[in-house]
Amino acid sequence: MKNKLLCQLRTLIWLILAMVLNVNHVVFAETKSAEQLVAALQSGGHLIYMRHSITRHDQKDQLSEALGDCSKQRNLSAQGRDLAIMIANKITQLAIPIGPVYSSPYCRTKETAQLTFKQFIVVPGLAFSLRKDEYESKQLAEQLHAMMLETTLTSDNTVFVGHTSNLRDGLGVWPKPEGVLVIFKKTEQGINYLGMITPSEWADLP
Repeated sequence: MKNKLLCQLRTLIWLILAMVLNVNHVVFAETKSAEQLVAALQSGGHLIYMRHSITRHDQKDQLSEALGDCSKQRNLSAQGRDLAIMIANKITQLAIPIGPVYSSPYCRTKETAQLTFKQFIVVPGLAFSLRKDEYESKQLAEQLHAMMLETTLTSDNTVFVGHTSNLRDGLGVWPKPEGVLVIFKKTEQGINYLGMITPSEWADLP
């Protein structure tokens, strides 16, 4: 009960921040290579937005508020689970420090978060915005941006595990393909977009 109340309070704070900020300002500079992004992540203090891993496209999301019912959602495929585990191993091998991990309440994002990062916090405000009406989609996009701006920078990297449309609408970045990691850095000017590490690039990283 206590954890649920804390989660609800955190969500309320992010919603208030989103309404106050009402901006989706992201700085797009020269993007970095996968090797450069790994070096940046090894130093900590970055924001990682991971799109859920590879899913079964023979399954479809059914409109339902019961997001704990995985039988009514598009879930990870066996390939998707293998990919998440591979990325987890790479993160460990490359000594990338991971701090708090926030996940959408959908089953595919929670499983991705569990396989890749082990521990995570479910945030209802990271739910798939494409499944919502126009007003709520906009609200979810703004909330994601507010969450990133409100993040306290530490020697670890903060992770958000979510979907395509939230990041596209909130920060103007389209995270493709499934399993991609999108890297940002919070500065005094706002959120800087640094680049992406795609699933195929991990194999070439030392």
